[in-house]
Amino acid sequence: MAIHEAAAGPVAWHRFEALGDASEALAEAVAIRLAAVIEARGAALIAVPGGTTPARFLAALGAHDVAWDKVTLLPTDERFVSPGDAASNERMIRASFAPLAQDRARFLSFHDHGDDLETAASAISGALADLPPIDILVGGMGADGHIASLFPGDADALGADPAHHAVAARPPGLPERISLSPSRLAEAGWAALLVSGAEKQQTLASAQALPASFPVGILLGRPQGLDVYWSKV
Repeated sequence: MAIHEAAAGPVAWHRFEALGDASEALAEAVAIRLAAVIEARGAALIAVPGGTTPARFLAALGAHDVAWDKVTLLPTDERFVSPGDAASNERMIRASFAPLAQDRARFLSFHDHGDDLETAASAISGALADLPPIDILVGGMGADGHIASLFPGDADALGADPAHHAVAARPPGLPERISLSPSRLAEAGWAALLVSGAEKQQTLASAQALPASFPVGILLGRPQGLDVYWSKV
């Protein structure tokens, strides 16, 4: 059940009691936008997050009646592990999103580009350069304000050349990853965050006040706006 919706400048908050409700509302909003994009130009590109929070959203989205054969998905980021690793975002996305499991949608994998992180990131950046801007971006956010695999303290990834579409990410104290670049995230046509809990609500409030101090500021500062789907639990 929605608590209420409110817009504050370019950031629109959609608040819910439970994560399941937020996930299903976000899935409906994304499905509507995907249909409109497909009608307008015949295809759509959507980036979706990994981790555990988005599984309900991906399952709900996959149940909508969309021309999935005209949709290409890609992850916002990926851990530098094998595709079958339990930590792989692709593994979770494929398991949760029925159109992929049933081969009804396309997927741009961040895997199988070699054993060198920089080389793999460069190959993925090149593949993304041949694609249009992301039509719909759905992301998550950590309590530290990180988005995709752009973490506080990873100066190289956060300061990547705007011409780069994907970057090698080396978050302090965490495994290596590949992430969509700041510029690729910022240019998405429509963007939303799916987050829950009071701690992340406070992080977003702090980031709205000081966007340059948090990676999520990349999205908060977009002239296209940002929709936040937040739940209490």
